[in-house]
Amino acid sequence: MIRPTVSLIGKQQVEQAMKQLAKKLEGDARVLAGVPKGAGTYEDGLTLATIAAVNNFGSADGKIPARPVLGPAIEKGTPQYLRLAEVMIPKVLSGEMTMSILLEQMGQLAEGHIKQEITDLKDPPNAASTIAGKGSDNPLIDTGAFRQSIRYVIAEAGDPIEEGL
Repeated sequence: MIRPTVSLIGKQQVEQAMKQLAKKLEGDARVLAGVPKGAGTYEDGLTLATIAAVNNFGSADGKIPARPVLGPAIEKGTPQYLRLAEVMIPKVLSGEMTMSILLEQMGQLAEGHIKQEITDLKDPPNAASTIAGKGSDNPLIDTGAFRQSIRYVIAEAGDPIEEGL
């Protein structure tokens, strides 16, 4: 019977390689996508983050219905994020690319998914008076400022995160 053995030198090399791989993947960096607090304000003083929150969750008085875009966009994009990770993590492990580049790619993808969700959302529709006032039936696009304010950031653990939506 043949028995595999690992020499002490081989074991040390494997342990060192495992430590190097772990170091390439370590860290608490994450990708955040949405509307940052400092994205800007409308002429009436409301921030884009406030408008985004009202549109996403609905108004407290119920006059503006919830039109969630952030969660659904990310959920719909999940298969693409997983595929990107599946293809790119081996490149991170081999040193062909860095984890920060992979996170940038994830962020760009998420930003695009959210913007597309804003464009595609049709339900619940705007009231007839709203459509007449803005000249469009797209519930989430009036001036385009909300859609244009969608951004992603790469945040390390402990980084102060600018709140928004």
